[in-house]
Amino acid sequence: MVFFTGPILPPACGADAGMAFFESKIRPVLAEHCYSCHSFKAEKIKGDFLLDTRSGIRKGGASKRDAIIPGNVEGSHLIEAIRYGNEKLQMPPKRKLPDAVIADFEKWVAMGAPDPRDGVSKLPKEIAAENHWAWKRPRRMALPVVKAREWPRDSIDYFVLAKLEANQMNPNPDADRRTLIRRATLELTGIPPTPSDLAAFLNDTDATPIAFAKVVDRWLADSGFGARWGRHWLDVARFGESSGYSRNMLYPYAWRYRNYVIDSFNKDKPLDRFVREQIAGDLLPRRNAEQADEQITGTGFLTIGAKTFNEGNLVLFNLNCADDQIDVTCRAFLALTVNCARCHDHKYDPIPTKDYYSLAGIFLSSRNLAGSETNVRAEHSEAYPLGPNGWRQLTDIEEAKAKADSTMAEYLDLVKKRNVLREPLVKKGIDARKNPTPELAEAEAKVQAFQAEVRATKAAIPPPPEYAMAVVEGMTTKEAEEFEKRLAAEKEEIAAMKKAGKRPKDPTSARPKIEDSPVYEKGLYDAPKDKAPRGALSLFDYRTPPIGNDESGRRQLADWIADPRNPLTARVHVNRVWQHLFGRGLVETVDNFGVLGAKPSHPELLDTLALDFMENGWSTKRLIRRIMLSRTYCQSSAQHAGYVAKDPDNTFLWRFAPHLLEGEAIRDSVLSVSERLDSVHLQSSQVAEVSKQQALGRQREIGRRDYYMKDVTWDVRHRSVYLPMARGVLPDMLATFDAADPNLVVGARKLTIVPTQALYLVNSRMVIEESTNVAKRILSLAAGRRIDAAYELVLGRLPDDEERATVGRFLRSAADSEKTWARVCQTLICSGEFRTIY
Repeated sequence: MVFFTGPILPPACGADAGMAFFESKIRPVLAEHCYSCHSFKAEKIKGDFLLDTRSGIRKGGASKRDAIIPGNVEGSHLIEAIRYGNEKLQMPPKRKLPDAVIADFEKWVAMGAPDPRDGVSKLPKEIAAENHWAWKRPRRMALPVVKAREWPRDSIDYFVLAKLEANQMNPNPDADRRTLIRRATLELTGIPPTPSDLAAFLNDTDATPIAFAKVVDRWLADSGFGARWGRHWLDVARFGESSGYSRNMLYPYAWRYRNYVIDSFNKDKPLDRFVREQIAGDLLPRRNAEQADEQITGTGFLTIGAKTFNEGNLVLFNLNCADDQIDVTCRAFLALTVNCARCHDHKYDPIPTKDYYSLAGIFLSSRNLAGSETNVRAEHSEAYPLGPNGWRQLTDIEEAKAKADSTMAEYLDLVKKRNVLREPLVKKGIDARKNPTPELAEAEAKVQAFQAEVRATKAAIPPPPEYAMAVVEGMTTKEAEEFEKRLAAEKEEIAAMKKAGKRPKDPTSARPKIEDSPVYEKGLYDAPKDKAPRGALSLFDYRTPPIGNDESGRRQLADWIADPRNPLTARVHVNRVWQHLFGRGLVETVDNFGVLGAKPSHPELLDTLALDFMENGWSTKRLIRRIMLSRTYCQSSAQHAGYVAKDPDNTFLWRFAPHLLEGEAIRDSVLSVSERLDSVHLQSSQVAEVSKQQALGRQREIGRRDYYMKDVTWDVRHRSVYLPMARGVLPDMLATFDAADPNLVVGARKLTIVPTQALYLVNSRMVIEESTNVAKRILSLAAGRRIDAAYELVLGRLPDDEERATVGRFLRSAADSEKTWARVCQTLICSGEFRTIY
């Protein structure tokens, strides 16, 4: 092998001589034999490899191997190719270069590959990627001129109508009131309107737009809004109450993050604040302990994902955790697939591997407090103690426990001494209790007296604080030095206890230190290279604020994401909201705004909404209200044969396209129409309760001796968002109706219509029971109103004449009983209409 370890050019070979060698021996060969396939001017660039600049020839192509490594002949991919030693890699492909030319290339690389060519080689697709629409800041556009000027109610409508008119199409007529209130109530709360809700809207004498605005405002203020829209965000945040993978350990405190999300939507927390709290809530100013706890709980977003708790290598375990955090942060807020750059530069978006490890350094410098562990990995075993004195409370508990242990040890020593005095009497057959010696009586008195002290010290142990999953800062350099000293002393103590035959205490887990991450070659944990300074992506024209040596960088990253200059954050959120209201985003790939993602169907509308969203205080409720009151949203869902042929996916928004309800909304709706839905905001979780059965986190493994499986139940009446959501053990109904995979960021569920769903609704004990309860409601009414009432209660509308006659015939053919009516109600619940928003 030839390795060059000195300066780029050896002393014997000056810079001028090296450049002359390149110009006379190397460039002509490249131009004659290589540029036709490997230059920017080539008709078709082969292997994504450009040789016409210094950066290109050194970077390499699709193989991601360095084509030229200055000073390293054997490691340079180009040398391997021109030597023809590899049957699968022979360049130029038509014939091998002369040996003398190959020797010149070897000499050139050995001397440091001097190359006067400047500039940066970029593939056409890379240039296109840099000019991608999503990297440019939103621009405010003038409202387009439309012909039907009486139709628009909002600027939204102008952009939609302009697109329709450009394609010789017209919007649908407005939906009727029954359709509108059912649509709005399901969208905002996940349950259908009650008959009284329907009556109030139908009888409202105000014009429909004004009356409908009152409906929207009511449901935006209802607590059911947080349950419904919080669940949307939990899909994105890959919410789960266990670690998943091969060791599926419970997360006892995950429910607090769930409630944080629900409360945040109900309070209409501004999105920029929502972003900052979930990435850096522990680092934000706080007014009081309550706000501090809320912000800390928000950081559960980062550590609530799946974890490889059975990974034996600590470096790989930490890298996997950081990768999950990079993925959820960038997909959730930016709709970017940044973790594709873990092993190599992103193939499609301009995200280099170095940027990935700049982000990794931020998360590797942070400490995960997940309250979960295994016997293999205990680094995340602690949870965050809530309350104004949470950490002090833990210290007090440890001190009180130590005092109790010391008192118990002293007590046992007294018992041992008493037993020594008692033993001779027992051997002689003397009742030591009735006839003690003076010494034994004195010892017994001390034992009895000390029992009270033992009880007192145990009773003095303070109760534990409430806990949350959270992420906090890693150790500063000074803290790391002190920690290492403590670990060394602890190791000696453990060794001494083992030597004395005593059970050693569990060693303290390693804690992360604040520092930059190396760039790991090809993503291999055992191949660290130079370190990447902590920071955000270099994709945009502004960078993160400076990150101090003793700061992880999470606060700066949060500020960078929530900065109004960021072209993605507002767009991505607006698009998510649009997708939930219309069943399809303005950008269909809601989790990918990169080069491989879809282009916006209405780019000017997306930009306008994003800019207005930021100017209106990043308010999600104001955004939803605006969209729902638009003429576009209030269209009917009626079909139009000509438009279906021209625009089958409703890309141009010529109607309100029907879309399916998620499993949670279906289940909640079933309970709602039977008046058995409990809308209480739960302050716990079955997972938390089941976790209490095991004192140690490492014992809370799902499936071990049937643990958790025998304890959990889904036969409850509260909202589905509160059901236990351990990974790999989802509720049957939600799994059947396409629940989001809690291992992934899911901005848009892939909802299906399959036979198993119909079979589930027909055979589900819960659906059968609730259908009976609906029947009881119907039977409480006058006989002549029952058919209409059943349709109105379940479907929000009255039956047509054919439906009314069909149900009447069925009732006459069977006994007009509770059982018969239960079948009618179950049939309506099993209908496609019940689980579709029109």
